[in-house]
Amino acid sequence: MKNSKVQMLTEGGVSIALALILWYLKIGEMPQGGSISLQMLPLFIFALRWGVIPGMFVGLVYGFVHSLQDMYVVHWLQYLLDYPIAFGLIGLTGIAKKIKLSRLGTILIAILILIGTFYLYANISSELPQAKSKLSELQAKLETAQGTEKEDIQKEIKDLEFKLNWYPISRIIILAAGILGFLLLVLGAYMRKTIEPIEIGITLGGLGRLFAHFLSGIIFFSQYAPPGTPPWLYSLVYNFFVVAPSTFITLPIVLIIYPRLQKSLGVEK
Repeated sequence: MKNSKVQMLTEGGVSIALALILWYLKIGEMPQGGSISLQMLPLFIFALRWGVIPGMFVGLVYGFVHSLQDMYVVHWLQYLLDYPIAFGLIGLTGIAKKIKLSRLGTILIAILILIGTFYLYANISSELPQAKSKLSELQAKLETAQGTEKEDIQKEIKDLEFKLNWYPISRIIILAAGILGFLLLVLGAYMRKTIEPIEIGITLGGLGRLFAHFLSGIIFFSQYAPPGTPPWLYSLVYNFFVVAPSTFITLPIVLIIYPRLQKSLGVEK
């Protein structure tokens, strides 16, 4: 037990050091902060090996240390969300350690995600013609409306204009996210050599980090959103294009390294 704890602490320290180094090997960088890199790679592997709680703890520590490399702080809560909490949630990857799922099971989940994506895309697309027609009707009514009725119509028009401006963008984002998630899971199912659903764990870890950055963006960086853009949509799009590519490029590397690492350490799956 003692040796196991020492090994876990040692691997945790090595994982943090490697993540700090890998952050410098950036593939891309966003204008308001955030970069596409392999920094999550050792954090994913550590969480897969040791589980959720150790994975979250190491991610939390990495978040604090990483902030010294790339600190941008406007509020203490923003600091917590963008650094220790965001990287701590990568530890959710460790859920895969407790799950046994065949490749077919992962592929079925991926197909369900894709079906759900196309359903949402079609649903949003079907609302656009209706919104255009309704908008024309309300604009005609507005010319003769007065008092409270006029205010109500103006409010409805504003809501419909929002739909017409942002629904086309939203459906593209939904489609891109769904297809990327589908590819991520199918690629993982195809490549993995363990019964542990590594691809699902990594997807959960990536989503955990995305969620923390998403909240931070809504609360503290809404001023960067283009005029008329809802803060939640701006934050989602911006952070999606930071976290999603980083997760996607990291997955195949984890699938190659992790089984070999387990075998070298005498842990057969």
